Amino acid sequence: MKGHKILRDYFNTVTYSENHLTLLKQKRERSKTLLEMFAKEGLNPFLYGSIARGDVHNDSDIDIVLIQSIAPYQIEIILDKNGFNNYFREIIMATPADTLKLYIYLNELESITIPLSKFDKKSREFYDFGGKININQLKNSIRVPGIDKRLVLIQPTSDGHEEYSIIGNENLAAKQLNVSIDLINERKKVLLKREKFGKTGVFLKRSIEIYETTEDVLKKLANKKSIVRKKLLQR
Repeated sequence: MKGHKILRDYFNTVTYSENHLTLLKQKRERSKTLLEMFAKEGLNPFLYGSIARGDVHNDSDIDIVLIQSIAPYQIEIILDKNGFNNYFREIIMATPADTLKLYIYLNELESITIPLSKFDKKSREFYDFGGKININQLKNSIRVPGIDKRLVLIQPTSDGHEEYSIIGNENLAAKQLNVSIDLINERKKVLLKREKFGKTGVFLKRSIEIYETTEDVLKKLANKKSIVRKKLLQR
């Protein structure tokens, strides 16, 4: 969604137009190509967000996540092999309690997220919160429910979707997505705070220059920050 105003006491039924269905098909075809690139190497990538749910627009990102632990250089080898050699990388840890992650941006609308430390239950559920699918679900044209930045749950229907605010419906949303109520409340708190104060900074953010390896940057960060050392030891 382009506008991220939090919605309250909200319910709506949306029927997809031919243009919307065409755009969704295009976004999903491109997503399938990227997922297959990793799947054929024995990995289990997921697509998450609006393309998994169906409520796309022209600027919808193709967001891919690899839940399993894998060495960053292996991902970079796969990308290089498939003609991607001009990507941008950064290491991010949103909060001290969060998973340390590597983000690889192929371009403005396509990114890959890889865990650099252990993905705990809450970190995994984060992707279920927004809606995530694997390559088989994508090939079978399956859409799944998920919550957008307006705190609206998108529930796919045969010709579009229904949507309702999760504020006041937190338990129902948790059940619908099969995630903990704690995660629902935490994400609600974060997004409501963002609405009030704007986007805040992250605990750790380090760009990786083209001449640097992810591993070398991780070593440098671990030497400077004990929290990074601790996270890396948990892998």
